[in-house]
Amino acid sequence: MTSDNSKPAAPEKTKTVVYACSGCSDAGEIADRIARQLTRDGAAQMSCLAGIGGRVKSLLAKAASAERILAIDGCPLNCARHTLELAGFKKFEHLELHQLGIRKGSTPVTEEQISSGVAAAKEILSHPK
Repeated sequence: MTSDNSKPAAPEKTKTVVYACSGCSDAGEIADRIARQLTRDGAAQMSCLAGIGGRVKSLLAKAASAERILAIDGCPLNCARHTLELAGFKKFEHLELHQLGIRKGSTPVTEEQISSGVAAAKEILSHPK
């Protein structure tokens, strides 16, 4: 207990949280690796999409407190987008890798593909929300 009667600090608000589909295909792996690279670069903080789907309270709270959310989907099924929407999140940016020419089941996971996706994500995030 502190003697100055100060309140505990409020949890720090995360600026941008990124969720990747991380599906079982090559496109899902590319989405996952893009999100991890954005985290390493300090452009966003990756969080657990499965936790959003599972309605894990702490992970829902993290998403709710984010200033901005970016969903990255590897294929046109848009599982990341749908998962966020089903959990009640409606305001987020969305990167669809198939629009960059990445095709589920036929796109090798390369540093070039990952770099292209990171650049596209940073372009989205460079615009005010």
